[in-house]
Amino acid sequence: MLKYIVITNTFNRPIDLVEKSITKSLAQHPTPAKMILIDQNTNALVFNKDITENLIFTSQSIQTKIVSEARNDAKLEIDSNYDWIVFCDDDGYMSENYAQVLQKEIEKNPEVEIFAGGILRDDNNKFYTPRHSYGGDLNKFQNTKLLMGSNFAIKKETFLKLEKFDIRFGAGSFWGSGEETDFAWKAYFNKIPMKYVKELTIYHIPPYAGDFVHSIKKAFKYGLGKGALVSKWLFFKRHPIVLYEFLEMLIIPFIKTFTSLIKFQFKEVPYYMASFLSRIIGMIYFIFVRK
Repeated sequence: MLKYIVITNTFNRPIDLVEKSITKSLAQHPTPAKMILIDQNTNALVFNKDITENLIFTSQSIQTKIVSEARNDAKLEIDSNYDWIVFCDDDGYMSENYAQVLQKEIEKNPEVEIFAGGILRDDNNKFYTPRHSYGGDLNKFQNTKLLMGSNFAIKKETFLKLEKFDIRFGAGSFWGSGEETDFAWKAYFNKIPMKYVKELTIYHIPPYAGDFVHSIKKAFKYGLGKGALVSKWLFFKRHPIVLYEFLEMLIIPFIKTFTSLIKFQFKEVPYYMASFLSRIIGMIYFIFVRK
């Protein structure tokens, strides 16, 4: 029988989305040993009785804006009766058969220590990114970005052995993004057996399409994180294979820019240029800062 806990972070999210995420996790079969909500809000969220009176639900208030730091600081009850940790975002929720699929995959692949799952938009049932639609072998470096923080399961011992997340990366951190890729690369370079399973599904609300200024800022922020991540693993950890990511992060924005131009989608061009420039800035800045 699968023995696992579910961990969900929440920060500045509408309570109805958070409640839906929690409810779907609590309704899984096999049932999780614990459903832990890490509440990063200044004023803790108050939920309905169906949630608060559920014996496997617990909420932990951790006052930090950094998602990766909050996950690291969560009280995981290391000695309690569970073997796996499942991470899910507060704006996503598990499919009804999530735990059943995970249990079958663990039984079929006893050597695997990390499973990453597919993420579908809940408005049209399409994959959140083309990468998740294609899939691939998670043990190959070019596929490591299939692991996303909103949907992956990891053995408890493996999570501790890898020393959890680098708090310099991720939402709310100095670099603002990249904690899941950083964690996936750490697992990859430590030769941790991993597997991507499309059917291990988390549903996610559609991406927010903000105004021009917001979109530029978001593209710039994510670019900084990606550039810093490449700098960390290429120049300081000295893994030559990260050159693959270095080339990809430079080439892709130009491909998308060219595609937008020939399709007369001129409004998208500044986003890709902001992303390209911030990746270069992040990569160089990390060399001198490394906060």
